[in-house]
Amino acid sequence: MVHIHNLRDGFPIFKALDSKTRIAIVEMLAENGPMGMTDIAEVLGITAGAITTHIKLLAEAGIVNIEPSKGKHGIRKICSATDREIVIESPFNDN
Repeated sequence: MVHIHNLRDGFPIFKALDSKTRIAIVEMLAENGPMGMTDIAEVLGITAGAITTHIKLLAEAGIVNIEPSKGKHGIRKICSATDREIVIESPFNDN
């Protein structure tokens, strides 16, 4: 579980989720399980370069895992959603 106690600490996660495409990737992985980067790009209709950028941001924020796997034509990168829970605690006092 990730606790975000102030907004600055949560910036990498907020940045990673500040994209309809990245949210679609997380939803797809959560619903379908692990998928190859090429497969994700194909479903979303985006380029290999674009999917690499999106997945990299999600992985850096700890939202997606990337595992190498042997494929027919080299190494495939298999992506999966992490099972981490993210809790954002209000930085404002209710008093």
